[in-house]
Order: sequence, then structure tokens, then C-alpha cells
Amino acid sequence: MYMNAETKASLERILGRPLEEISAMDFEEEVRFVEEKTKKPLIFSKTTDPRINGRGNPLLVRRRIVTMQDVDKKMSELK
Repeated sequence: MYMNAETKASLERILGRPLEEISAMDFEEEVRFVEEKTKKPLIFSKTTDPRINGRGNPLLVRRRIVTMQDVDKKMSELK
């Protein structure tokens, strides 16, 4: 990751961790990190912003992204 040394130092000060450590995190670690910093659960919206409707992840456009809570709910209904 190429970044100005001053920018890197500023981000590390704000985030409280080295950038190398953050870039090495997997998805679950990133979510936990954000939740710890914000003190709120991280929620992924199923509604899309119409300004970005035609770009990016096609699953977002089709509203096909599900959370683990959705999967757990569906699994409990099957039992």
C-alpha cells in the first residue's frame, strides 16, 4: 500500500492500529474492529442507493445479499 508517510501516521493515530495490521484483517475481524470503534453493531442495508444502482456488485442491485442473521433465521425455520 503506497501512502504518504504523514498520511499513514495520521491514519494509524486515528485508527489506533498499524495499517499493515488492518490490511491483514479478514472480514470478521474488520467488522469487529468497526463495531468496537463505533460502539454500534454494523448493519448492511438491503436497500440500494439509486445513484449507484448500475455499478458495483450485481448482488447489491438484485438485493440478493443476506446477512448471517438472515441465514440463521431461515435455518431455524427449516427445523
